[in-house]
Amino acid sequence: MKWIFLFLTVSLFAFSSCKCCKEGKKCDTNVTATQGTTTGTVSHKYRDTGCKTVILVSESEQVLIPVEGLPQDLDVDGKVITFDFTVLRMPQPEGCNTGQPAQLMNVSAK
Repeated sequence: MKWIFLFLTVSLFAFSSCKCCKEGKKCDTNVTATQGTTTGTVSHKYRDTGCKTVILVSESEQVLIPVEGLPQDLDVDGKVITFDFTVLRMPQPEGCNTGQPAQLMNVSAK
């Protein structure tokens, strides 16, 4: 009787733990992707602290650091651009304490 109870307890624990693992794999990561067109202004005001180029998002007070940079014709201080972006979970460039690294897509002048 004890062996049957022990076997049932171990089996129940084993099968219930497998179910939890499968559910955990379905969870999304914490990467924030913004689809649709976002408007922002190119700025170099943090260049002295280590940030080469930042984008000041117009809809919020968010500051984005483009990890791949911007094309030469769009990397002009004060230029208004439209883009889609994904906030990346990576460290900021050395010396840059402002903003969030982001991957920009569909970048164009407004």
